Amino acid sequence: MSAALHAATYRIHRYPSALIDRLVLDDGRTVTVRPVLPQDAEAEQSFVAALSPASRRERFHLTLNMLPESVLKQFTEIDYRTHIALVAEATGDGDEPILVADARYVRGADPAVAEFALVVADAWQGVGLGSALLRRLVQHARRNGVARLQGELLVSNAAMATLARRFGARLSFVAGDATLLRASISC
Repeated sequence: MSAALHAATYRIHRYPSALIDRLVLDDGRTVTVRPVLPQDAEAEQSFVAALSPASRRERFHLTLNMLPESVLKQFTEIDYRTHIALVAEATGDGDEPILVADARYVRGADPAVAEFALVVADAWQGVGLGSALLRRLVQHARRNGVARLQGELLVSNAAMATLARRFGARLSFVAGDATLLRASISC
C-alpha cells in the first residue's frame, strides 16, 4: 500500500494523552503506560515474540510465534473510540524502551459492551502491572459509556481468572467449549 493511500485510509480520532502515566510497580521497577501508536508495530511484534509459549497461548488461545501482518495492523492502528489499547514500556538495555504489557478493549455491535484482553511479559508478571492496566481499562470504559468488559480466557489461566475476580468479574463457561471461560466485568 502506498504511503498516500495508507494515510488516506487510517485516521486517528484523537490520541488520548490523558492516559499516559508513570507507574511504580510492587517490586520498585517503573514503567510508562500509554496508548499504543502506529509506530509501535515493530515493538509490539517483538513483545509478542518474547513472550513464553505459555503466555502467548494464554493470550491468543493458540500457538503462534509472531503476529500476522493484518493482526499487527489491527493492534497498532486504532481509532481510540471503539478500540483502546494501552502498552506499558520499560527502559531496556541501552535505554531503548521495550514493551512489557499490552491491554485493550474493543467495542462491538453493542457499544455498551467491549471485549478486553491483557498480557504481561513473563518477567513482569506478579508485580501489579496487570491489575494497574485492567484498572485503567475499566475506568476508561466507564467514562466512555461502556457498561461491561468481557473477555475469554483459557480455563487453565488461573492468574487471569484471579485478576478478573478481583475486579468483580463473573466467570462462566463458554457454551460449546469446555476449555474457555468468559469473564464479565461491570464498569
